[in-house]
Amino acid sequence: MQGSWKVVLPVGFVLYSLPLFLRVNGTAEYIIDEEFHIPQGLAFCRKQFDVWDSKITTFPGLYLLALVLHPFNYCTVTGLRLLSLIGAGINILLLYKIRRRTLAGTGGNAYAAHEAITMSVLPPLYFFSHLYYTDTLALTMVLLFYNYWQQEAHLPASVFGAASVLMRQTNIVWVCMCCGITILDTLVQQCARTSTTSSQPIRLFGSELWLQLLSSPQLICNCILRIMAKCCFYASIILPFIGFICINGSIVVGDKSAHEATLHLPQLFYFATFAVGFGISNTVRQLRPALALLRHHMVLALLIMLLIALVVHFNTVVHPYLLADNRHYTFYIWSRLYGRYWWFRYAMAPLYLFALALLCCGLRHMPDSFKLMFPLSLLLVLCFQRLLELRYFLVPYIIFRLNTRPARKGFAEWLELGAHLLLNVVTFYVYLTKEFYWKNYRTPQRIIW
Repeated sequence: MQGSWKVVLPVGFVLYSLPLFLRVNGTAEYIIDEEFHIPQGLAFCRKQFDVWDSKITTFPGLYLLALVLHPFNYCTVTGLRLLSLIGAGINILLLYKIRRRTLAGTGGNAYAAHEAITMSVLPPLYFFSHLYYTDTLALTMVLLFYNYWQQEAHLPASVFGAASVLMRQTNIVWVCMCCGITILDTLVQQCARTSTTSSQPIRLFGSELWLQLLSSPQLICNCILRIMAKCCFYASIILPFIGFICINGSIVVGDKSAHEATLHLPQLFYFATFAVGFGISNTVRQLRPALALLRHHMVLALLIMLLIALVVHFNTVVHPYLLADNRHYTFYIWSRLYGRYWWFRYAMAPLYLFALALLCCGLRHMPDSFKLMFPLSLLLVLCFQRLLELRYFLVPYIIFRLNTRPARKGFAEWLELGAHLLLNVVTFYVYLTKEFYWKNYRTPQRIIW
């Protein structure tokens, strides 16, 4: 059945989504940011490489991919959007392969397929699978990179890692994360091979690892050689990117005014709430462990909650787009809750704490290297974004969800899938039925994620 899932999942996903795709495709020529993406994609599809919109802030990976339409003479709006749908079909296959590997046999291939379907219909991700945005295809490249990295096929992993950065600059963080995990795991493995004094496994956070390294120059040399052999391809991506930032002065290309790097720590709290709300199976299964964790560390939990409240007070940043653009659900969340009631953002502190505890419990089975690098990567990819935008949460959420603690399929997994499908029905219904007009646009505007 393993081989058949690899066909059934992508083909079934695309066929299931095609009628809805055609319906969405017929609603408007451009949908919000497609106003910038589609003309640029059409220009590159027609090999007009001298055309570039200065308002675009990403590398041209999304538009270069449009070249695959050129031989078919299909450089159209529908063709560009169809690339996202095809990318989503590839994503479900990659999610299946990666999740099957992380489940390590738990529940069989059918469970891995169920998980892949659930992640593929994640409401914000599924919605953007019907539009010509960077999100779906950027995730495709990240998943291809992650899939090969897990298999220690470092050369193809680096190729797709570079492609993911061409899609969206912040994906460099995931390349760095996996490179960092590889370095730390290599140190642990090399020390474990040479250790003869301890019957306990060598741990990253243990003193024995570092004492062993410091006492053996030969071991350090062996580790360096091993790391260079595994990570040289990733260095060929990371080092030029650092050079780009030094020369450009920012991670953003084009119009930098609306995307200035700003310390915004509450983004981590928003992400935790997002992950707990959509990752229902992890939330349900980790309720008791999270409560036990907070109860056993009550004083520390209270101190962390106080710290969260202080961060909320001193570091809540509100981007002008969040207050002005009523075509996104975040506008309504902020204007009707966070912006209307001064106390609401502080009242969320206990929920933020509990959400962070649920995330920690969901990943407690992971190696120490992942436990160190994933939170650091979250900080880097989220906490320098001034704008609260749910699309920024998609890649980190998928990486989190792919690595949640394996468990046999039960009610929680069906509840998560059902909630995603129901919410998709609601959001597409709102998109297709609710129209309003802006003064400077002749076409009706609609609400999306």
